[in-house]
Amino acid sequence: MRIFFNYAHVDLSTVEGIAAFLTDEKHEIVSQAQLLPTQDWAAKLTEQIAASDVMIYALTPDSLAAEWCQWNLAQAIQQGKPVIPALIRESSSVPDALASLSFVDFAGGLSVQDKEALRQALNNLPAYVVNSAQAVPAPAAPGGIPAQAMGSVDISRANSPRRTLLPDILALLPPPFEWLDIPAGEVTLKDASQDGGSQGGTFRLSRFAIGRYAVTNAQYRVFMEDTKGYSADRWWDFSEAAKTWRADNPTPPSVSPDESKPVVGISWFEAVAFCRWLNVRVRPGLAMANRDMPSRRQPIETIPTIALPTEQQWQHAIENDKERMDLSGNVLEWCMTGWGSDNVVLGGNVERVVRVGSLEEDEITRLSHRDLAKPNERNHEFGFRLVCYLPTA
Repeated sequence: MRIFFNYAHVDLSTVEGIAAFLTDEKHEIVSQAQLLPTQDWAAKLTEQIAASDVMIYALTPDSLAAEWCQWNLAQAIQQGKPVIPALIRESSSVPDALASLSFVDFAGGLSVQDKEALRQALNNLPAYVVNSAQAVPAPAAPGGIPAQAMGSVDISRANSPRRTLLPDILALLPPPFEWLDIPAGEVTLKDASQDGGSQGGTFRLSRFAIGRYAVTNAQYRVFMEDTKGYSADRWWDFSEAAKTWRADNPTPPSVSPDESKPVVGISWFEAVAFCRWLNVRVRPGLAMANRDMPSRRQPIETIPTIALPTEQQWQHAIENDKERMDLSGNVLEWCMTGWGSDNVVLGGNVERVVRVGSLEEDEITRLSHRDLAKPNERNHEFGFRLVCYLPTA
């Protein structure tokens, strides 16, 4: 069967996972080829939809708002093509024209049950043909760039360990966000013992991923506004010091309305709480790991973990990918590592490592300068970025 995917580019990784499953099932993805800047996009998309047997509409707030996605849907209905609504994010809705259709729910991941639901939908295509009287209005000249012109659906990428393991942050948080893959290797920290730090030395690191950008004001605000986010006790129970700090600081931080700038004025405790919340929100498997639900259980060691970077990871990342790591703004970045040791320390009210994440500093300073701060400080120069610790197996 020939399948056309209608999706927003921010959902490409999820679409690739579904496309990889369908390819294994011997289906053909007609929207796999990337559109080129010199092509007539409307003509090529019309051609691809005409060549397909069915459209799968990946429903997210982004795809519903995208004019090209609206245009594609109108084309499919006009051509009499079946349209299977696929819910990709819990926060999405279903267009009125598709409201009477059964949708496939992939918001919690690509489970065995979800795959079977998609198989059943593909085996019952007449039920997904939308009456032309329900044709949706679509812009005659869509604005923006269609997802198919921003990159191709890459099945091999979907099947790679890196792509399938990395959490989809953009399923919950607004852009920008991108994981940078950092290879295994060695990193050397300079001796900071004269300032109360560790003696440094050379460390061997496994492969990990780091956020290209520091967490932004808009992204941190999602955590603050979630009714089960910042105000929930569960994210602060990682240490007695964190619980005490939270009790002594009931007022949330003041977050700038400048949505795209790095969030600053965040204590180390608040940065760690954000990471703990994000783990569960974007990876439901993590929440199920210790529950008595055998069908959903994942061994905890196979689940990638979102956290603050260790000092070693932070330095290794900037040594390996400084051309892509965004360092704009005068931001010092929290690390997971305790000052005076080279270890990850969750407990206690001990001082933490901060590293220079700013283009205002020279390259030598960014690569080698080691500094510290108390974890309760809400200094307006302190922000943070995310790391994903990947399973070694």
